[in-house]
Amino acid sequence: MAAHERHTARRRLAAVLSLGFLRVVSCVPLPLARGLALVLARVAWYAVPRIRRVGLKNLDLAYGDSLTAREKRHILRGAVRNVALVAADFSRLPRFNEDPSLLPVRVEGFEKLREVGNAIYFSGHLGNWELLGPALARVSPPVAGVVRPLDNPALNAVVDRYRNAGGFTTLAKDKAGGEMVRRLREGWTTGVLVDQSPRENGAPVTFFGEPCWATIAPAMLAWRTGLPVIPGFVMREADGGYVFELGDPVEMVRTGDLLGDLQVNTQRCQDVVEAMVRRHPDQWLWFHRRWKARPRLEEEWQARRARARKREGTTDTEERV
Repeated sequence: MAAHERHTARRRLAAVLSLGFLRVVSCVPLPLARGLALVLARVAWYAVPRIRRVGLKNLDLAYGDSLTAREKRHILRGAVRNVALVAADFSRLPRFNEDPSLLPVRVEGFEKLREVGNAIYFSGHLGNWELLGPALARVSPPVAGVVRPLDNPALNAVVDRYRNAGGFTTLAKDKAGGEMVRRLREGWTTGVLVDQSPRENGAPVTFFGEPCWATIAPAMLAWRTGLPVIPGFVMREADGGYVFELGDPVEMVRTGDLLGDLQVNTQRCQDVVEAMVRRHPDQWLWFHRRWKARPRLEEEWQARRARARKREGTTDTEERV
């Protein structure tokens, strides 16, 4: 079997197993659903080498020698368990609006929502990110969130149905820009996850002090609409419940240098996410290739910079002087 065929077969198997897991855990009490999820997390730790290979490499990059190997493995195991619990709790989303007690979410900073009105919220794959949309929809409707469609259409249809049943509207990532601007201008609230390596529309930033790329979506939306950009995280607590933490609006600079402003503002969003990851390292998705090189984005960014300098009549030599 060719490599492409093996990859396709693994994706199909993963989709079948995921759908089966959702159906099973949606029919049992939440404690049992979470228990089953934790068993699968333990299996995945040993059965999927990529989790340990990528996760430990990322932890080495982020923390260096400030943590021991044992501490890093402890964090990574916690991250795997967290993803499993997110999956178990995801099965409750279709009934979440009718009975919020299914997944108790305590909101900190509710008065901020009432004062701000519609805004641009950002977060990361931290805590239970799947509850961000439903939590916002309970206190600041209507809400639209940007998602990357899953590769398997059948699995994507089920996941999308669960997300929409949770009380917010999903927008496919590759066509979301103009639609988000339109909805924001109509009074909607929007949400974007900003902690993964983008394939397009990225700016060069640092995360844990290491260079990488990040989506410019919150900064660009703020530039086009003038609305505030606010961090929000749904973090797991020791008792199994959640707290929805709202931060203060991130100050967006606007100097007239669009690319420079986008980079600065994007970095500010990354700094907020990094601070939250440092507070709860075992609730972040460490096995994503966050620091992946993006040569095409680098070329595009440099080309945009060159065009901007040309429009301003500034040469590289003049800039160095």
